[in-house]
Amino acid sequence: MRGSAFCQADTAFRDGTIVTSAESGYLSSLASLSLSFVGFSAVVVTLRGALGGELSDRHLRLVRFYIEGGLLLVALALVPRLLELLHFTDIVAWRVSSAVAASTFTVLVLVQFQRRRAVEPGPFPLWLVIVYVVTTGAIASLLLNVAGVPFSPNVGPYAVVLTWALCVFGFTFVGTMDIFLHRDS
Repeated sequence: MRGSAFCQADTAFRDGTIVTSAESGYLSSLASLSLSFVGFSAVVVTLRGALGGELSDRHLRLVRFYIEGGLLLVALALVPRLLELLHFTDIVAWRVSSAVAASTFTVLVLVQFQRRRAVEPGPFPLWLVIVYVVTTGAIASLLLNVAGVPFSPNVGPYAVVLTWALCVFGFTFVGTMDIFLHRDS
């Protein structure tokens, strides 16, 4: 006799559901965390103003990075459910979701590269180079998911890349929080 998890998965497959409850729960949690991150970022920026600090071009670049990145993650986490509501098949939905995410992250990386170069001249620190390299690999994995190589398009690469992006935004935020809390910066 099969377990209830298997029966639920079979029922979801027969009903044409592309996003299982586990996938939906994970992506919804990711969207909630991202939105919380955006709100907390806004609180830190407000705290800087309360401490009498001005927002330099560097501060503005970082604030835009946190807020734009967090809101993009919220939107990307909702794309698969939207496609399910529009009755896309699972293969097409994961291809479209992955293509949208790959395009979005490519533009975000290029824009952030340009913004940083304009505000902070000089060589990039090693940690940032590593982030750009891993992010490029993450975008490549989304493109492989679009192509269905080496596996049929699925939630796995999509969820991993969105999680990676949230980690990048979060660790960058934590690593730069001292910039916001010092009056001299």
